[in-house]
Amino acid sequence: MSPLRFIAVLTAILLLWPAKSALAQDDALVCAAEVDRQEKLQAIPERLLHAISLVESGRWDADRKANLAWPWTVMAEGEGRFLPSKQAAIAEVQKLRARGVRNIDVGCMQVNLLAHPDAFATLDEAFDPRSNVAYAAHFLNELHDQTGNWPQAGAFYHSQTPELAAPYKAKLMAVWNAAAHGQGLPPVQLAALDETLAPRLPLGVSFPMTMPRAAAEPAAKPDPLARSEQERIAARRAAEAYRQAKLEEYRQKHGATAGG
Repeated sequence: MSPLRFIAVLTAILLLWPAKSALAQDDALVCAAEVDRQEKLQAIPERLLHAISLVESGRWDADRKANLAWPWTVMAEGEGRFLPSKQAAIAEVQKLRARGVRNIDVGCMQVNLLAHPDAFATLDEAFDPRSNVAYAAHFLNELHDQTGNWPQAGAFYHSQTPELAAPYKAKLMAVWNAAAHGQGLPPVQLAALDETLAPRLPLGVSFPMTMPRAAAEPAAKPDPLARSEQERIAARRAAEAYRQAKLEEYRQKHGATAGG
């Protein structure tokens, strides 16, 4: 084979061969894409769910020089693990469970499998970015319904224990402000969300849509990020419908639900 023909053949092979870095880049972007979709679908303030994903599963991307949420992240026994693929992440969780470990966080949003045992039908679904982020967005909306306060809901996403929630909230607000600043949103707009007349309610206590106010008390300015009751109901129904559809799909394929 002549040198020119060899070069032509080699060039053709390289053009058709999928670059490893390109595949890795796709994985690095999938969480962000789903987070953006769910923020819009479930009427969550812009970049809040994105900030939570970065705090939970953020991984430094040297090529982009940015911190990006990684879909194949597993946290257990105080150690975070960034696995190279969904299959590797599932295998890691199975290995942990075989050793008796049950307190495990998984996926883009690090949903805890012990605290949310019914969130996913299988580990494959748990690591699916779409179902993982959709469940997390639904859970965050529930926390907001119970607190009436987005920053507090973000803190409770991590923990309701005050000494754990407080530092998490501070870190989350810093990341959220930075993320919002990158989108041209003023930090003061985010800080204002932390001011509320709503009392801190324990989880399990429903939060009314409006709080009774004294006649002489000036009405609060409308929150441009506040969601209507109809939007809240629609968001919950959409998330639940998606989960039920995935669960039914799994049942039809396997005949019964399983935990992975």
